[in-house]
Amino acid sequence: MALEYIVGPVLALLLGMKFTDYKTKEKDAKITELESKITLMETETPKKMMATLLPVAKAVQKLNQEVGL
Repeated sequence: MALEYIVGPVLALLLGMKFTDYKTKEKDAKITELESKITLMETETPKKMMATLLPVAKAVQKLNQEVGL
């Protein structure tokens, strides 16, 4: 009977530790994935902004020349 008082909590502790380790690894993988997405966004966003704004800037410059500004 005294063995039950030892085995139960030890088993619960081991299961809890295993579950915590599993969840930690799962969250680490998610964090790594999100960091790679952020890095990709940091490199792609300026390129996309320039591709979008450059034609507008050229059109404004042409309009200014036609108007005489």
